[in-house]
Amino acid sequence: MIEKLRGVRDFYPEDYYGRTVIHERLFGALRRFGFKEVCTPSIESLELFSRKAGDSIVDEIYAFKDKGGRDICLIPELTPSVARMVIQRQKELKKPVKWCSLSRHWRYERPQKGRQREFYQYNVDIFGVRSSRADFEIIAAGIACLTSVGLENFLFHISNRRLLESFFSSYGVDAAQGFAVVDKRGKVPEDEFGAMLAGIGVDEGCAAALEELLSVSGTISEGIPRVEALLDREDPHVAEALLSLREMGEMLDAYGYGGHCMLDLSIVRGLAYYTDLVFEVFDKAKSMRSLFGGGRYDTLVELYGGQPMPAVGFAIGMPVLEILMKEEGSWPEPDFGPDYYIVTVGEVGETAFKLIQSLRDRASVEYDLSGRNMKKQMNQANDIGAKRVVILGERDLAEGRATVKDMVSGEQKVLAIADLFTL
Repeated sequence: MIEKLRGVRDFYPEDYYGRTVIHERLFGALRRFGFKEVCTPSIESLELFSRKAGDSIVDEIYAFKDKGGRDICLIPELTPSVARMVIQRQKELKKPVKWCSLSRHWRYERPQKGRQREFYQYNVDIFGVRSSRADFEIIAAGIACLTSVGLENFLFHISNRRLLESFFSSYGVDAAQGFAVVDKRGKVPEDEFGAMLAGIGVDEGCAAALEELLSVSGTISEGIPRVEALLDREDPHVAEALLSLREMGEMLDAYGYGGHCMLDLSIVRGLAYYTDLVFEVFDKAKSMRSLFGGGRYDTLVELYGGQPMPAVGFAIGMPVLEILMKEEGSWPEPDFGPDYYIVTVGEVGETAFKLIQSLRDRASVEYDLSGRNMKKQMNQANDIGAKRVVILGERDLAEGRATVKDMVSGEQKVLAIADLFTL
């Protein structure tokens, strides 16, 4: 027997059922915010990803030469592909551009809980607007996505990279190196984290001040005064970042979403293309890796050769979302039972097929495919969870009637054949 490859997953009907229900709920939530669905190719030029993340990305994705000798890859994420689509129609697109998509991705990494080599992600982007309202809209849409699937046990950890960038600059530390180290906080032992800070030139005084800054917590409105006391408010980057956070926090409070958010400056996101707002979403106990993350990437379209165009968005990882929903008991249970099962006895095929065809215009219908007797047909109807059974036999047909049984309550009633076609 040929086994499936490591890090990929088979979706049997009972697995796929919940997945499709969740997908539709997520798309439904996003449609209410005005997002439109798009779809990108599963293969792209390798340059599309190496330009953004560097040549090291090749070690993490499935990259190869096609028959024409071109370097291509299976897409490891979606944002670059969506940015490419925006650039192709940049002059004619009406702003804001609000797009969402569900796509399959591939990364060659060590499989573990919540992380696979082949996985699905929801991608949500707003292009063309730089404002605290757009930042609010993207976070509100993310919250609506999670509540639409029945989750409440989550918290958005929100930050702004400009705050840490100004902090590191004030101590003469390279901000890009500082972001890379801060991103490891909580993922490596404390002494190793301290050694990494020292390795980029962070002295004891800077390390102590950084720890105080990264320990700020609470709601956005609660956390901003503490941040103001720790940073130079005269720095225009600090002032702009705090103003944007404050305005966004006020809108989230007014919308009733403030309780789902906290200020957490330890969130920097590993990808270098983020410009200011960044966030990650965890279960409240942070018992697993992040459900999803995102932020603002105002220079990405320009990086790929387009005209300057601000952007903000996020991506939801389906594997971790499924794990949390199953732990919380909100993952949809399969319901494959047809609305009707037609039990046939004797030579009633013509009438039975006319009835099946009529009912299938408005309901799901199954019937016996193997020529079994009535008892076995009833057993099958029960096994597959049919909600109602219509028993149609030769004698019933001759008398112009049939029996309909409710498989949940056990109630039975006799109806005229003609009335069956209006069920």
